[in-house]
Amino acid sequence: MFRTLMALVAVLAIAAPTPAREDTFVKLTLADGRVLSVADDSDEAGAQVVAAKDGDSKAQQWQVVKDGESLKLVNRKSGKVLDVNNASKDEGGQIIIWDEKTDDNANQRWSWEGTGDERRLKSKNSEMVLEPEKDGNVVQKKSDAKAKSQLWRVVEVKN
Repeated sequence: MFRTLMALVAVLAIAAPTPAREDTFVKLTLADGRVLSVADDSDEAGAQVVAAKDGDSKAQQWQVVKDGESLKLVNRKSGKVLDVNNASKDEGGQIIIWDEKTDDNANQRWSWEGTGDERRLKSKNSEMVLEPEKDGNVVQKKSDAKAKSQLWRVVEVKN
């Protein structure tokens, strides 16, 4: 029992800035109130990920799952994972949802960068972080300590 409890505490410490169990869903929220979402509430593989006005869509909800030293983010509506399109390592690479890959999946794995309640979400593949563009499309960018637009806060969804 004690080992199970300690393992759960370790997973939660790495998985999210605020405690959340793996069986819960969260919203990733920017300082301006927009949330990480799938464009047009799509559940299709390849759909663009955007920063959108907060609402009640399940396309705005994510499950944060520990995978080794990394995290995968699973969209509640589609069951697809957050993905850097074509495993791009270029700045401006599109962020989409895609079917989870069992091998060669570094473009679908993430980690938190920074400390506190607001952190940057960093791609294992490119080492870049998520940031919305002016049109709302979320892309990967070089980490910038001064860019508030790169800071995400985890908010647990109340079912």
